[in-house]
Amino acid sequence: MQDKHEDEDKAKDILNRYRLELKKKYLVEQTGIGYKIQNGKLTDTVAILFYVKRKKNKDELGAEGVLPVPKDIEGIPTDVIAIPEGFKPQQSVTGGTKQ
Repeated sequence: MQDKHEDEDKAKDILNRYRLELKKKYLVEQTGIGYKIQNGKLTDTVAILFYVKRKKNKDELGAEGVLPVPKDIEGIPTDVIAIPEGFKPQQSVTGGTKQ
């Protein structure tokens, strides 16, 4: 795997190219760049973050005609995060831009 700074740059490039497409394709509220959470703990793995109102299983997504977020995009891991109602992510932990 690349070093963390290269991963951050690659993740930023992916979001710059595909942000609107990703939000529409996966019906997410917001996207960003940050660190993956595994087993309830923050890791040091750079990830593309997808913020949703509520996490749904594959059956629920399929019934709505929505694809699940892939495990990674161009080699950068993804993470789906349920956000409380009214919360608006403003900036990722790695200094991404507002959207």
